[in-house]
Amino acid sequence: MLYLPLVTPAISAMTASAHIYLDLVRRALNLAGEELRSHRVIGEIMVHERSVILVCYSWADDRTRIEADIALEGRGGIVRQAVVGAGRSVGLPNDWVEDILPAAFGHGPSASARFPTGLYPSWERPGLRVLAAPANLLVPMTFLASLRLRDDIGYDALEPAIRIAAQAGIKRAERLRRLVAPYLERRAKEDGELARTLEKRLSQFEYALDRFGCGLVLNATPKSLADVAALAGEDGDCFGLASGEFQQAFYVEKDKAVQQAMLDPVPSPTGDPKDDAWLGAIGEHLAQRWGLEAPPWTQEAAFMGGQRPYFWPDETLARDIQIVETPPAFRRRLLFTYAEPLMNAKFPNDRRSECHSGNEGAAPQLSPEMLLR
Repeated sequence: MLYLPLVTPAISAMTASAHIYLDLVRRALNLAGEELRSHRVIGEIMVHERSVILVCYSWADDRTRIEADIALEGRGGIVRQAVVGAGRSVGLPNDWVEDILPAAFGHGPSASARFPTGLYPSWERPGLRVLAAPANLLVPMTFLASLRLRDDIGYDALEPAIRIAAQAGIKRAERLRRLVAPYLERRAKEDGELARTLEKRLSQFEYALDRFGCGLVLNATPKSLADVAALAGEDGDCFGLASGEFQQAFYVEKDKAVQQAMLDPVPSPTGDPKDDAWLGAIGEHLAQRWGLEAPPWTQEAAFMGGQRPYFWPDETLARDIQIVETPPAFRRRLLFTYAEPLMNAKFPNDRRSECHSGNEGAAPQLSPEMLLR
């Protein structure tokens, strides 16, 4: 059964429609939970402020271990159909979950006392649960569910979770990786296909941030690697974006004296040893590729990397290629990547042929319509 507190004026976040519909909401959730129990799945409705994410959990048990399966709910999902059908049967509109349910949760991303946890299930008695979910729960659960996308799930369905992640300061794939890693540590090691899907989804995350206008924004356009370091020192998440912007500016500049001046200013260490090693490698590599003088600062210990190797992208299947093809400025800093690690849209065409095997050294580019496949 569901137990709701008495509705009082103190529940300031409750809208007029939620007051009117509260009993109907309770009845609909009960009915949906009963239906989901018959299918032996767990439905979950996570509410964060005015956003709602529906997830379906199921599992397989071969008496040696339980394997969980997590899936996002699209329009045709079993949880979505159950709650919409239950709402319709008691007189609620089809979009009641998004339009009415969030108002019952009070203010704040994790307010929970205003509403029950739902038909809280056990493994033996599945059903439906409803909770006010903080970003550090909703984002990893949505990401785990995205590893098994349904045909009716696209970027638009993921937009609420993407915006919540951005609001929580998760604006880089690496930051998202750290958030979800504890949930996947065992499975990713045992399942090579899962590991590949994980990397694919992480790269899609940054694309989705940009698609919805939630990505990183630089305070200024870097004109030198010293500017890149300054921007990264203010916000470490900006290093990739800032270095990319610098590279594009460097590539479109035709005057060698100006290019040299873009490399020469001495950066202040960012505080991140890997980023500092990349700064040194970028300065040295661009000087070598464009026939310039490698700035003396690139040889300073702060910009020469440490004892641990880094691979970018960090994909197991690419390791052998990276070990073989990584150019000198990067490999001497134990940064292993592609034959031409700094290629982007502004990279001069007349220099592409100098890369090993043509364009093989460049990171693969996927069109937007391919990203969710």
